Amino acid sequence: PTTANPTANPTPPPTTLPPTPTGGALVATFVPSLGVLKCSAVGTYCTSGLLLDGKANNFEPNPPNTLDSCTDGPYGSYHSDESIDKITVSAVGGGQLEAGGVAEIQAQVWAWSSGSADTADFYYAANVNSPSWTLIGSLPAGGRGLRTLKVEYTLPTGSNQAVRVNFRYGGRQSDCTGGTWDDVDDLAFSVGTGSGMVTGSFKPNPVPELKPLQPSLCSMIAEQPRCDGVPICKWQNGICSPN
Repeated sequence: PTTANPTANPTPPPTTLPPTPTGGALVATFVPSLGVLKCSAVGTYCTSGLLLDGKANNFEPNPPNTLDSCTDGPYGSYHSDESIDKITVSAVGGGQLEAGGVAEIQAQVWAWSSGSADTADFYYAANVNSPSWTLIGSLPAGGRGLRTLKVEYTLPTGSNQAVRVNFRYGGRQSDCTGGTWDDVDDLAFSVGTGSGMVTGSFKPNPVPELKPLQPSLCSMIAEQPRCDGVPICKWQNGICSPN
């Protein structure tokens, strides 16, 4: 049978977008339109997995893995010279990555020689589509070989954010040093914003002040290119010496 009086005003479509998909521990995938790895759902953490291992001139897939024109340095042997191997962003104190909450960035890096001249600069951007990098702080490698470095910060407002790790030999604090052995990588991820800014008792642990390189480092460097890469050193008469 037919309806005698069909509805004249059908129910209008919803005017709000559905919530961002959520998950737990997420592994990022490469997004060609961004040029970086991204976790498209909101999770408890987002990790690059194995997709940043090495650097552009050896093993790293889809280099340079940055949201802008910043690129890796042209030299370096895998797990002999500097590289970023993995980046993970996780919510501090449980729960998911939410605007106003505290997040930890964990970078697994490979440091050259003693690691004394290697430093990781940490940055974040609130908008992956127009990244403006804000410094969180810098940490020395603190030793040779595989190192795990961690910093904390407060997630800003924005549903699609990113972090950057700039791992440099010598050089000076920057979001893109472009040094010969340097490796720079970004990781993009979704952030929950539906319930407004999170306000809680968690505060990010401050990043210690970066100590300057010591002149004694120069005498440990036996190669001119490496000597030239450290601002406090100079190559003279076949020896690396302090300026």
